[in-house]
Amino acid sequence: MKITFLGTGSGSTVGSRRAKSSIMISEGGDSIILDMGNGANSNLEDLGFPDINSVFLTHLHIDHINGIFDYLVQRKIRRMNDVKIYSPPGFSKLLNTYKDIGNNISAEVYESNLPKAKIGNLEVYSVEACHAIYAVAYVVTNGEKKIVYSGDTSEPCEGIIEESKDADLIIHEATCIEGCEIYGHTPLPKLKEIFNKKRIIITHIPSQIEDKYSNLGDFILAFDGLIWNV
Repeated sequence: MKITFLGTGSGSTVGSRRAKSSIMISEGGDSIILDMGNGANSNLEDLGFPDINSVFLTHLHIDHINGIFDYLVQRKIRRMNDVKIYSPPGFSKLLNTYKDIGNNISAEVYESNLPKAKIGNLEVYSVEACHAIYAVAYVVTNGEKKIVYSGDTSEPCEGIIEESKDADLIIHEATCIEGCEIYGHTPLPKLKEIFNKKRIIITHIPSQIEDKYSNLGDFILAFDGLIWNV
């Protein structure tokens, strides 16, 4: 599985160095996207606008979904088929509002408390995350390798920890150095305490404090454009 980081910034990131949350996972001829925050859609265009089978949303905070509406416009302009969007309940309401005020966009929306789908060789399923609003984390496997994508969560979060035990790679938010637990996020020291022997790529980083993310050990600090093969 090939992972392309389209957006690695947090909701509070400053500047344009980091777009908001998004990764693309490609396997064979299929590609899916997990979350699509603001700017991630532009990074996707810079990659030549590869055809995406499905988009999976972890939750409906703006920094995880705002890029998808412009993405849907671009699909219409390019006369592409409707993309499938898997989401916790509520996304169809937002999409219909955009349509009702005159935007020519559409998608096949599948809402569930625990979204899941089979896309080619990729099996995608979710577990509940521990965030300020209802959110899920995604597990993606091709039958041989397994990736866990946390979305936004405050650790320890039982479902994510359980799925991470046999994961080949964990892509986890690390929104702050301290103090963000009250907003449903995980500080870097807590992440290191819980997952100190796991292969972790950390994301959801405020660009204005990224220089504070030091002494990472085996952790990898994501950046927009990073490509990782599992």
